[in-house]
Amino acid sequence: MKDVVIVSACRTAIGAFGASLRDSHAATIASVTMKAAIERAGIDPAVIDDVRYGCCMEPVDTLNVARVGALLAGIPASVAAVTINRVCISGMEAILSGTAMIQASMADVILAGGVEHMSGVPYSVPKARWGCRLQDGEFVDNLIRGLHCGSHVIPHPEDGPVDAEKPPLSYFKGKPYIMGHTAEFIAQHLDISREEMDQVALRSHNNVERATNDGSFKEEIVPMQIPQRKADPLIFDKDEHFRPGMTLEKLQALAPAFVPKIGRVTAGNSSGINDGSAAVIIMSAEKASELGLAPLARIKSMGIGACHPSVMGLSPVPAVNDLLSRSGLKIADFELIEVNEAFAAQYIGCEKELGLNREITNVNGSG
Repeated sequence: MKDVVIVSACRTAIGAFGASLRDSHAATIASVTMKAAIERAGIDPAVIDDVRYGCCMEPVDTLNVARVGALLAGIPASVAAVTINRVCISGMEAILSGTAMIQASMADVILAGGVEHMSGVPYSVPKARWGCRLQDGEFVDNLIRGLHCGSHVIPHPEDGPVDAEKPPLSYFKGKPYIMGHTAEFIAQHLDISREEMDQVALRSHNNVERATNDGSFKEEIVPMQIPQRKADPLIFDKDEHFRPGMTLEKLQALAPAFVPKIGRVTAGNSSGINDGSAAVIIMSAEKASELGLAPLARIKSMGIGACHPSVMGLSPVPAVNDLLSRSGLKIADFELIEVNEAFAAQYIGCEKELGLNREITNVNGSG
């Protein structure tokens, strides 16, 4: 099986919801990282065998947003492109599936990454197409509906791992629930306190502020020009979501965001709704040698896993365990670890279940 290496990597800065990237298009944002990844690798885009980009909430006017982004980036029309949706890990799935293609000799060079433009997710009027007749019309927030992740279709069953007879889960039996509720369910399931969650959130905010100020992100971020109506373009090159000067006192003052009164999850210990893109060029080690490219890293192993949707944030646990099983490695073998931190409760759950060392995990912030 072929060795697969990463020869370039980049990302845009992360735009806060409704902020600098609000009026940009997802395809345009994707094209920025596509073009930069190619330039950083120093390759002819014609050698790319496939463009694979993850996107969870794809714009309705650019079905296969990866293809539109690739054309905007100047990639030849003869190079195929596909948009992949595995929700939060769609970009990782693009890399995983691209790696598998190279290992299977279906490709030598893959441009993989992801894009999300949550500021651009529209409202809809579901019954308008066939006529509301005598009924009132209703605007549906497609972003909030999407964040329910299918629970309007499959409401919470009573056979999950969390005690459905105790709150907060008892409030949602037979009802839809949003991602923030699943963080509450994890906290209930593993008895994670609000104080623990705020401590993790404080570390994350402080770490990303430090990394921003000391230039740790400078090389990976591609500056993006944002057109302004009556001024010079805005150069967007700094992450917007984190809160500078965050303190524990500020976090402790926040009210529960998803479950009134008894909830532990707040806006401060949750991730934001953001916009941005990231990309890598991956290729076989033989191809990199042929092109005279020095790899940044080698993809040694991959894993995949899933869990009950009511505790969806714990899915890194079976995925990492699968990775360890396939690679023969142990958690103690890793010197740096990155784990999804959509919610502090979710990160703490993964930390406890996997035995993670917090000092070497998400060292520049996350979520």
